[in-house]
This record gives sequence, structure tokens and C-alpha cells, in this order.
Amino acid sequence: MTGSRIYGPLISTAQIAQHERLLVDVFGMEVTGGASLGAEQARHLFGTECPVELVALQTPGVETGAVLVRFDADSPVAQQPVRDADGRILRDAFRVIDFYVPDFAAALDHAAAAGFAMHTEEASYETNEGAFKEAHHTGADNVVTAFLHGDAGFFTDFAEVRDRIASEPISISLPLTDAAPTVDWYRETFGWEVVYEYDFVDASFSALMGVEEELRVRSVTVGPSRQQTYVNIVDYGLATDAGGSLAGRSVAPRRGLLGLAVLTDDLDDVVTAAGAATVDLDFPPYGLTRAATVNAPFGSPHLVVERK
Repeated sequence: MTGSRIYGPLISTAQIAQHERLLVDVFGMEVTGGASLGAEQARHLFGTECPVELVALQTPGVETGAVLVRFDADSPVAQQPVRDADGRILRDAFRVIDFYVPDFAAALDHAAAAGFAMHTEEASYETNEGAFKEAHHTGADNVVTAFLHGDAGFFTDFAEVRDRIASEPISISLPLTDAAPTVDWYRETFGWEVVYEYDFVDASFSALMGVEEELRVRSVTVGPSRQQTYVNIVDYGLATDAGGSLAGRSVAPRRGLLGLAVLTDDLDDVVTAAGAATVDLDFPPYGLTRAATVNAPFGSPHLVVERK
């Protein structure tokens, strides 16, 4: 198995407390600590010299969570999100953070009670693996999180946590104009392969996405294995001129679902493959270690932290 795994989404925000509440109160994560970056660290990792604050959260019991990053910048870019609220089908930027829920109705009630009700239509659709339900919440900085529900036996292959309201982040969806360069990049940089593929057509999913067009969803999922968090590369079956592309918008200090945090056993291998400068970083819960940022073909930063 590859020595690199997805830790979770990298979320840029000026509202750290709002994202913390969502991830802790709805999805059961715990805050493990934070770090402040100096100018040199910020420049090498994010291409900006403004003060930067990192907050790490983790799903208890698994090596998965999320990283929040706040850029203390007052530029026009810092005021712009990666995605607008209505840009659901735009390509070439990460879109949704997916969590498995064993009890769909209980999860919806739990989120609403915590103050984070699902705002979109609920989708019920069939694939060759069975029936699924899905609901989305659009939160601060237009970051979208999703509840996924289906056969419990199916999710034993995809979720490490299956006995709580919600699992760890099992996938981060990524609609792309052309998947091939990114699939190749993940293979060459991290040693990840395609671990699962699916496709379906269902009107309720189009309603969930807020579009009138019939979407034919085709997906290739890329990661170290099915059992660990993966990237869900999606094609909605629309013409390439439909919706548009967000390529190049996932750049600091822009807000939203900026990229991914990745853990690796050998940062030098990653840096050699992708090219980047390494910096020392205090990253909880791994302590003082090294990190680098590498950019995917569509421009999104991947903060890579070496395990210690």
C-alpha cells in the first residue's frame, strides 16, 4: 500500500469557529491543535506572506479529519470564494466533502438540532451497487458537506467509522473537465490508483444539484485504497461549455474548499515527484515535522505533511 493518504479537506476561511462547530457538532471531529506560520513558511506553503493560522481537526480513532487555514489578508482575492453558492456544476475545483451516515433520518435530525440543517433537495438514486440517499449542506465560505447513505455492507469497504452518527470524510468530490492528467498526477506523486468506478442517471440527483439538465454521473475514485479517504473525480455528462471551469481559482488566500491535506511517510519522494520546497511545521497531532505544498494540474494546493 502507498505510504501517502488523504488526511482530509483543506478549508480556507475567515470564520474558523463556524467551520469548527460544523465539523465537531455535526460530524464528530475533535480539534487537535493549531499552528501559526511565519512569513517564510507561508510563502513556501501557500505563496503568500500574510500571517497564516492552521487548525487541525480529527475524527477520533482514525487518521482522518480536516485542516482549516486562515489567511490574514485584506486583498480582493481574499474576499472571493473558490465557488459561488450557485456554482454547483462548475468544474476543476473540489466541490463536496462526503460523510457516510448509517441512519439517514437520524443524521438529518442531528444536523438540524446542531444548527446546520441540510439546505438542498434530498436525492435517492440507484447504481449497480444498490440504492443510495444523499443530502447536502452549504456552509460558511460555500463549503458543501454531504450525508451519504446506502447498504451497510457496501460501506464496510469505504468507511472506517460506521457506528456513529457520521463517518470520517470518506471522499472529496472533484468535477473535472479532463480527468486523465489529474489521475496520472495522483499516481506519479502519491502512488494512488483508481480504486472504484460508478455511473448513474437519476432526476433526484439533478434536483439536488439545482440544475434542470439531466445529469449522467460517471466517477472514477482515486486514492490509496477503498478503505481510506479518496478523491471522487466526477463527470456530470454535460457539454464542456456548460457551467464553466474554475481552473486556477483554488489559490490562497481565496476562501472555501481550497484543496487537500495529505499525510506521507516520505516527503522527499513526494517533493522529488512533484517539485516543492519543504518547511518545518508543527502539525498536531504529529508534532514538529516537515511539510510541503504541491499543486494538482487543475491548480488546487495539496498540503503534504510527513508523519513522525
